[in-house]
Amino acid sequence: MSVDTYARKTNLSAYRRVRDQGVELLISKALAARAVALLIEEKGFLWFKWLAVRAQLAGHHT
Repeated sequence: MSVDTYARKTNLSAYRRVRDQGVELLISKALAARAVALLIEEKGFLWFKWLAVRAQLAGHHT
């Protein structure tokens, strides 16, 4: 996973845009085709913050 807040001049044709609750995510088309659910959590410790993303793939129950 990578996070970028500035992607104006980037070729985004390999990604699918997903918007939810004011956040825009760029997900690879391969993952988007196989995922049935995505869970995005903001985690933090002291002043550090990061995003954790978990994908549930079709046919997998874990």
